[in-house]
Amino acid sequence: MRKHLGSILVAAAVFSAPAMAEPTFVGIWYGANQPDEPGVLSLIEFLADGTFREEFRKCENGSVVGLQAESGTWTVKDGVERLTVEKLNGEPAQIEGTYTVVLLTDTERRVRMEPDGLLFVSHRVSKFEFPDCPSGV
Repeated sequence: MRKHLGSILVAAAVFSAPAMAEPTFVGIWYGANQPDEPGVLSLIEFLADGTFREEFRKCENGSVVGLQAESGTWTVKDGVERLTVEKLNGEPAQIEGTYTVVLLTDTERRVRMEPDGLLFVSHRVSKFEFPDCPSGV
């Protein structure tokens, strides 16, 4: 009798335990480096409605020397992130990007651009604001 009661209690505890939430893309991510462009910082915000906004800043010797802004839509399915840029620096655009999700945790996002194979690494941040440009970069 005790053995069955113990099994029932264990089963009840397992089934009533709260499910752990999977990491999500939704939020703001900061990239301190672009693998194809040294000195370029990025911020991207993925919204739950499937839209995103992204900004890039190119830094040289502690100063901003280039800016770019993008916005559009995003999806993730079967480990593949797809971005469609609909505005580039405020002008209409139609640019598709496909990235294989290498890693997604609550704090880090790694995606590999297809077909180039470039690995982009970003970390979750609480605000959509860039740090100062590093000096000497």
